[in-house]
Amino acid sequence: MVGRDNAHIPTESWPNFTWFMIEFAIVFAVANLIAFQLMPTIREMFTDQSLLLCEQVSHQIKCSLSEEALPDEGMLNWIYWGIVGGIFLGWYLIIRGGILKKPILGNRYKS
Repeated sequence: MVGRDNAHIPTESWPNFTWFMIEFAIVFAVANLIAFQLMPTIREMFTDQSLLLCEQVSHQIKCSLSEEALPDEGMLNWIYWGIVGGIFLGWYLIIRGGILKKPILGNRYKS
C-alpha cells in the first residue's frame, strides 16, 4: 500500500544544525547553573577571613564598608567562566567526543 506524498516529513525539512544549537544551549545553561551554584562557596574561600575587623550587631555596624574584607571580583569572574569552560571541555571533548562518539540530539533515521 502506497502512502500519500503530501504528508510532512520532518527529516526532510528540519535543518540538521539546529540540533547542535539546541545541544549547545542546554550545555551552556547547565554549565552556568553549576557555576552559579558553586560561587558562594568559592567566594567564602577567597575572602580573607583574618581581615574581618567589623562587627555587626543587629542593624548597627561598628565600622565602614572600606574596612570589611571583600573578595577580588575580577578573580571571581575568571573562576566563574573557568568553571563554565571546564564543563564545556568536559562535555564536548571527553564525554561527547570520547565516550559517546555521536551527536546526542541528531537524527538517527537517515536514509
